[in-house]
Amino acid sequence: MLAGALSFGLGVRADACSCVPQTGAEHAARADVVFAGTVTVIEAPITGFTFSSMDPMSIRFAVDAVYKGEATRTYWVSSARSGASCGFEFLVGKRYMVFARVSGDRVETDLCSGTLQGGLDPASVALPAGHAPREDPPSTALIAIIVVTLGAAAAAAIGAYRGRKTSVPSS
Repeated sequence: MLAGALSFGLGVRADACSCVPQTGAEHAARADVVFAGTVTVIEAPITGFTFSSMDPMSIRFAVDAVYKGEATRTYWVSSARSGASCGFEFLVGKRYMVFARVSGDRVETDLCSGTLQGGLDPASVALPAGHAPREDPPSTALIAIIVVTLGAAAAAAIGAYRGRKTSVPSS
């Protein structure tokens, strides 16, 4: 009888993630930022030989509309690696309506946030019409290249000026 009871439980699927049912308007109210965009890159964390379903994945979006909060044209969001840990499993090239929370310098979403593949009428979840995302800030690498280039040009100009000033005319 004990064996029968144990085997009965083996066929039951246990989900590690369960969400409290909420309406779209509740998801929108809880989110710090809501936007529509297409996934362009998914980066897994470097974890060595072991990994967990909770490891944070970094997902880059090409944002085309912002409905709540602020987002740039290129925007990064994180989510757990797997749905088993409430992570939203994004696919590169697919468009999503993302409901996310901001925590410090991280923007995070999950299966319980209301994020969904495809689109959604913002009015149906009590959001205003979307607006364009902000421009991306200049890249740190680009700024470094500009500074180095200007510094090298200034050094060359100073060297050329000093070279003329100290040269002695020949007779």
